[in-house]
Amino acid sequence: MSPAAAGARPIQAVVLSGGGASGAYEVGVLKALATRAESPIDPEVFAGTSIGSYNAAFLASQWDSLGAVASQNLEAVWRQRLANRPGPFGANGLYRVRGNPLDFLNPAGYLPNPLRPFLRLAADGGFFFFEALRRLSGLPLIQGPRLQAAANLLDFSAALALDPWVETIAALDFAAIRNSRRRLLVAATNYESGRLRVFANRDMTAALGPLAIKASSAIPGLLPAVAIGSQRHVDGGVVMNTPLTLAVNAGASEVHLVYLDPRIDAIPTATLDSTLDALYRNQVIGWSKLVNMDISAANRINATLRALQRLRGDPKARGIDHDGLTRELHADRLMPITIHRYHPHDDLAGGALGLLNFHPDHIGSLIDRGFEDGSQHDCNESQCVLLGEDEASQSVPLRRTRWGSEGVLAGAAAPGTHGS
Repeated sequence: MSPAAAGARPIQAVVLSGGGASGAYEVGVLKALATRAESPIDPEVFAGTSIGSYNAAFLASQWDSLGAVASQNLEAVWRQRLANRPGPFGANGLYRVRGNPLDFLNPAGYLPNPLRPFLRLAADGGFFFFEALRRLSGLPLIQGPRLQAAANLLDFSAALALDPWVETIAALDFAAIRNSRRRLLVAATNYESGRLRVFANRDMTAALGPLAIKASSAIPGLLPAVAIGSQRHVDGGVVMNTPLTLAVNAGASEVHLVYLDPRIDAIPTATLDSTLDALYRNQVIGWSKLVNMDISAANRINATLRALQRLRGDPKARGIDHDGLTRELHADRLMPITIHRYHPHDDLAGGALGLLNFHPDHIGSLIDRGFEDGSQHDCNESQCVLLGEDEASQSVPLRRTRWGSEGVLAGAAAPGTHGS
C-alpha cells in the first residue's frame, strides 16, 4: 500500500546534481527547504553526483543529530572553506594551481613553515617532470598523425593539485554516515567499463569513503581520475549527473530534486566561439536530456496509476482480467511519486571553467540565489511532478519498479548500477 494510503509520511529524498562551484546554489535551496516554517524537509535518502555527492554526504553525516541545522553548517563550510580565502592570494578548499609563482607573494603561504612555498614548488616541479617523462615515453606507442600525438600530450588536470579537496573531504564524519539511518547514495563512473558505480553508507569507511566522493567529483579533463582498487573512476555525471533514479529505486515517494542545468537557450551562443565552451554546451544538453527523461518517466507512472485506478472502479470493466492487465502495464510494480524541481534557468557557471570559480563573491551570490529560489518555489512554474487525488488516495497494493539509468521502466536495476 502506498505511504499516502496508509497515512504514513512520504519517504522523502534529496537529489543533488553535479556542477562544480555551482553546487553552492544547492546549498541555498537546501537551507530554504530545511528551515521553512511550514513542512520543512526531513529526508530519509540523500543522493548526489560530483559536488552534489559532497553536499549529500555532509548532510547525511549530520542530519540524524542536528536535523535542519546541518544545512546551515554546510553553508558555513562553503563560505569559509570551499570558497577562496579573503585577499588576492586566497586558496580554496578544492584545488590549487601547481607551480603558481603568486604563492611566493602571499605572506600567509610562509606560515607555519617559512620554507613551505619552496618545498611546494620543488614538489610541483618533480610532478611536472615525471608527468612529462611518462607522456613522452608513450609517444612511440601512439599511432596516427603528429597532431594527434601532440594533442595526447595535453592534460589540463595536471595543472591542478587536489590536496585542499582531499583535506575538505577528510573532515567529513564518515563513521556517522555509516551509522546513519538515512541512506546515502553517491554516483561515480567506472572509467574502465563506462558503467555507473554507486557507493552507499556501508562504503563510507575512512579508506573508501573519501575515494568515492573524490571519484564522483573528478570531472574528466579538468580533474584527474581516481583509482579505486585496480580501476580508475571519474565523475558520476558522465553517465548520471542527476541521480534521480537512485532515489526512486531506494524507495523515495517524494523527491526534492536540485539540479544545476540551465535552459539551453539561456546559454549565449557566443560561447560556441570557444572549443572548451562548445564542449561544455554539448555536455549541458546531454545532462538536461537525461534528467528530463527521468521526470517524464515519473509523469508516465502517475498517469498509468490514474488510468488503472479509474479502470478498476469502472463497472463496465468488471470482466477485464485486471491482474493480467497490470502485469502487462508493469503497474503492479509502480508507486506514485512526487518530484519537486529546483534549478536555475540561466547558466550559473558562465562556461566550462566557471565550474572552478570559487571566488567568495560568486559562491555567496549562488547560495543567496538558491535560498531565494527555494523560498519562492512555485510548483506550477517549475513543472513539478505532483500527485492527483487518485494517486494521493491510492489504495491498490503496488510494488515499486526499478528504473533504468535513463528513466526507462525495468524489472531490475540498470546494467552497471551496483554497490561497491
